Amino acid sequence: MSAKKYDWTQFTLKIEIGATPAQVFRAWTDDKVVPKWFTVKAKIEPRKNGRIHFEWLGGDVLDGRVIAITKNRRFVFPFGKGNEQVEVAITKSGRGSICRLHQYGMKTTPKARWEMFVGCKEGWTFFLTNLKCYLEHGIDLRSHDPQKCYRQGFVNS
Repeated sequence: MSAKKYDWTQFTLKIEIGATPAQVFRAWTDDKVVPKWFTVKAKIEPRKNGRIHFEWLGGDVLDGRVIAITKNRRFVFPFGKGNEQVEVAITKSGRGSICRLHQYGMKTTPKARWEMFVGCKEGWTFFLTNLKCYLEHGIDLRSHDPQKCYRQGFVNS
């Protein structure tokens, strides 16, 4: 039996959310809503080449430009120090939506595999769950204590 070659350059996660595609899209692109479930600060100009600025509890900052955007359907932005990108695709599903997150363009060095692939996949799993909790129940599962954030190994920040 031969081992399957693993693609460390990308991964995809999906979650079903009891909210309309417009509500899910707004949660990703409205800088007043994004800090309620994802970042501590956000500035987003929701148009192609518009500014995107995220700040997290652990001190990380993302500054970049929106790569692609289609209202209520798709949002693509840079994520990482290299050419990594994230595409969020939203489709209607029954009375809710499917939110599909695809991160790609990751480097494959041993350090990058751990930091970008493993770290981001773990982080996005939490944040997609938090997005669902926020949109369906108004609950934010994150820690808001800087001493209990991802820098100290906590998954909920």
